[in-house]
Amino acid sequence: MKLTALRLYAEQNNIPITKEDTMDFIINYIDENKVQTILEIGTAIAYGSINMALCDSVKLVETLEISTKNYEEALNNIAKYNLLNKIEAHLIDAKMFIDECNKKYDLIYLDGPKGQYHHYLPRLIKLLNKNGAIIADNIFFHGMVNGDILTPSSCRSMVNNLRQYIDDVTHNDNFESHIYQIGDGVCVSKLVSNT
Repeated sequence: MKLTALRLYAEQNNIPITKEDTMDFIINYIDENKVQTILEIGTAIAYGSINMALCDSVKLVETLEISTKNYEEALNNIAKYNLLNKIEAHLIDAKMFIDECNKKYDLIYLDGPKGQYHHYLPRLIKLLNKNGAIIADNIFFHGMVNGDILTPSSCRSMVNNLRQYIDDVTHNDNFESHIYQIGDGVCVSKLVSNT
């Protein structure tokens, strides 16, 4: 299901949602790995949550959003798709949730504030099940991260933090990481050890 109406609404209202090819990639990953539990950081209007929750193997998607407006729209959309039993949306700062969470997930989808990815990473390891994975979206950030596009001063800190995330996760012995030229860049880091 492409959720065309939801995608069109997001485009018309300048709401950032997961690119279509990236979403297809994530759905394929979920299906191939029989993912059951997902933590999503960055709900927006629940386009990603709904897509993931519609996968046959998925039993629960927990999704975190800090904007009250987005959160309320997300709840409405989740209800429209009759997924309130599979999607738990939380109006909360992701760092606070991560710090207090004692659950484990098969997949963590990072699509929230890009500059925070590397700050989240050490905490996220403890939230992954064996063979769990982190999928981080937008890691190229419009070509700025790999230097294809000149980074404006307003984005420098975020771009440097994304570069730090890539460096951290690809040099972390707990993970096996691969970067894919899909959408705005996708990094998949599979947990191989949590020592």
